[in-house]
Amino acid sequence: MDVSSMAGTPSTANAMFSNQTANASAVSVLKKSLDMQAETVTALLPTEPAATPGQGLPDNVGRNINITA
Repeated sequence: MDVSSMAGTPSTANAMFSNQTANASAVSVLKKSLDMQAETVTALLPTEPAATPGQGLPDNVGRNINITA
């Protein structure tokens, strides 16, 4: 029985657990950041004035598109 190959097993397990913990905390921070961005966008959207098509333009502007080159 070769015991030397088993020597790194605890350190490998600790490294995997550490990576799992780091990934979980990174995902948690990302979710919190996305939630904050969603709240900011929600707060800003109602304050944006509605765009009126052709605002300040004559009636004949913007009705036709010239497709010849």
